[in-house]
Amino acid sequence: MEIAILSRNALEAQGLQWVIESHLNGVQVAFTEKERAADCLIVDMELWTPELERWLSASNQTWIGLSSDRTFLTAYRALQGKAEDLLFRPFDPMVFIKLVQQIRFRLRNSPAEAGLNIRHALAYEDFFNRAEPLGGITMAALVAADKEVYPALSEVLRGYPFNEPVEVFNFSDFVLIVYRSEDEEACIEECRKFYAAWNGQSEEPLSIFVNANQDEPVKAYYQTTRQMTSLIFYEGYDIIVLEHGMLRWTELDPFLTPLEQRIWIEMLETRDAQAMRKWMEEEFLHYERPYPDPEMVRIRLTSVLAQARRYMKAVGLKDARWEKRYHEVFEVIVRGPVVYGIVDETAGFIAELAMAEKEEPGKGPGVEKALELIEAHYWDPSWSLAACAETLHMGKSTLSRKFQQKTGKKFSAALTERRLQEAKKLLQETRLSLEEVARLSGFSNASYFSAVYKKFESATPSLFRKQHTHYVR
Repeated sequence: MEIAILSRNALEAQGLQWVIESHLNGVQVAFTEKERAADCLIVDMELWTPELERWLSASNQTWIGLSSDRTFLTAYRALQGKAEDLLFRPFDPMVFIKLVQQIRFRLRNSPAEAGLNIRHALAYEDFFNRAEPLGGITMAALVAADKEVYPALSEVLRGYPFNEPVEVFNFSDFVLIVYRSEDEEACIEECRKFYAAWNGQSEEPLSIFVNANQDEPVKAYYQTTRQMTSLIFYEGYDIIVLEHGMLRWTELDPFLTPLEQRIWIEMLETRDAQAMRKWMEEEFLHYERPYPDPEMVRIRLTSVLAQARRYMKAVGLKDARWEKRYHEVFEVIVRGPVVYGIVDETAGFIAELAMAEKEEPGKGPGVEKALELIEAHYWDPSWSLAACAETLHMGKSTLSRKFQQKTGKKFSAALTERRLQEAKKLLQETRLSLEEVARLSGFSNASYFSAVYKKFESATPSLFRKQHTHYVR
């Protein structure tokens, strides 16, 4: 939808543009100094002329009037010109937005009558109510491991040079793009390029799901696209997937059999943590398509956790610390996004139970060693939480949780801080290029280093070097 603003007040026009674009997707706003055709024209009534009146009457233009002059003449002009409405300053911005939404809804549902090319315009309500296919679009869902990056992800998407226009919609658990083409291969290729660009400027893992079933009604198309994001449970992040239609889950009995319960009782009584981890990995980490419903897998994991609960009661592990850990693991099972991480956390907890009598209260086993390993390996761009956990013979989730409890910060944040600390030292004391500084301080390339540096330090590496140089020129 295109909106043109005819106003003599540039500040007001910019304010209206901001209000429109911050509340509505798929809307283009332009400024004009004289009458011009648009899906909707916003007219400052103080610019009223006989020529404007004749043009509005002849063109059958949809328009909204704005005025500070509460007179009969102003209202009469709006009536004669067949305005959608006349708003007197100061007016409530939400009243204005609601009026624009009503116009867009009417035009979108009667395009033949309006004679406008707006078949691609979508609003959030369409994904829940629209029962007919839209045509000419491909939907793709982008899912990040950290939901806090969604606002930044949306901004990057809106500014990215896709070959075809896209509309961007924020939801609580993913960002949806509507690609204005039915060519799903072109869409997935564009997504691959965006994926590469995103990885070049962010450490946050990202998955992209392209839904090729364009013939569905908008509501069903959105629902099948949302369902596709469930594949993250099995396949993790850092993937690009093209799917055709609704996923079909295979059957799974979510409860442990009596035999399986006896096996767990024996493993817990013998405190065989290795056997318990092996059982869980063989049970939960070898699924193939068609996968079982993730919710059934979660229930089965809670059945395993119930065996650990019985063991806790049997051996008297009833203090607040163990109760807290039990409930933390339960929350991971219920809400964890990826089955590998859930299994790792659950197996780690059960291993802690098996070693309960050997562990010293109040200690953070492995954390001090992890800090030493960060100091020894920060310069290696490929070194990460996974490598550290493998060295310490710990699960990633267990190490991550213990590290944050002990230090008050995430492992990745501590590693990045150490790398930035070294980078600052090199910037201050050497003439090395940014590429060399990045390499020696543990960043894969200068572009990524600059992006991370600016994010954490609110300045560029070059500016920091200019302000803090210590070497002799």
